[in-house]
Amino acid sequence: MKNTFNASKLSFLFLLLTLFGCKETLFDSPAPQVPNTEVASPAPVTSTSPAIPWWEDTSEVVLPISDKKPIDPSYRRGNETPTIVILGSSSAKGKGASTSSKAWVELMKSKLKKDNKIVRVVNLSEGGYTTYHIMPDGNKVANRPAPDKARNITKALSYKPFLIIINLPTNDVEKKYTDKEILNNYAKLRTLVVKENVNYLVTGTQPRNFTEKSQRTRLLELNEQMVSLDPAHIVDVLKKLSIQSFKIKKTYAFTDGIHPNDKGHAVINGYVFNAPLFKQLMGYTAVNP
Repeated sequence: MKNTFNASKLSFLFLLLTLFGCKETLFDSPAPQVPNTEVASPAPVTSTSPAIPWWEDTSEVVLPISDKKPIDPSYRRGNETPTIVILGSSSAKGKGASTSSKAWVELMKSKLKKDNKIVRVVNLSEGGYTTYHIMPDGNKVANRPAPDKARNITKALSYKPFLIIINLPTNDVEKKYTDKEILNNYAKLRTLVVKENVNYLVTGTQPRNFTEKSQRTRLLELNEQMVSLDPAHIVDVLKKLSIQSFKIKKTYAFTDGIHPNDKGHAVINGYVFNAPLFKQLMGYTAVNP
């Protein structure tokens, strides 16, 4: 009886050791934790394998193809041709691109022309601009920039556009403006645009090689809030352009660590074209194989 008891006891101890040994092995190498930042719209179709994590994805963004229908004539709004206005900072102005033709706004114009979409694109962007620079005439906030009457939302609306695209990816965060004031500025801009029955798209944040990790984290947090608050109108490029620390992927980075290079500009252009609202307005209903 004694030998039987000892054998049973040893078997039980062996089982416990086996279970704890398995548990330790399972948690030795945890999988990378990916922040929960869902895009506002379906991601552009690419050749990327689902097995490739987003922080390693450098695949080319596939542009949609035209349905060959002309732009709705109602979009002219009294203009000779339908008009799109761009409001933004240095990225929208073309900083980082090797030539002006490689900048995302110029890429957009080129594709629209190639696809026989007769549209005028007015680019009012300026380097260093924040949401405060594009606020309406008369906006006053202590210790904040005054609106630039030549490049703000009031000026943009004066062109009677059918679409306004805003690209202000990092300067507000660089100035350490709070998320609340940034989002309040966007809310005021949205109210004005909707009142004028104008469509709009806003690009989310872009990665930037801030020295402070807290500022790079803010790029993610602000982007998530923008997507959450206005999903149908946000063009979410942050993950595509970022490594896990939300610095710019080398593949897409200009030498200053702030702006996109030619490939980065192509990504922004591709995401704008693949935004459901843009495709609907411009007549792009399919993608290249």
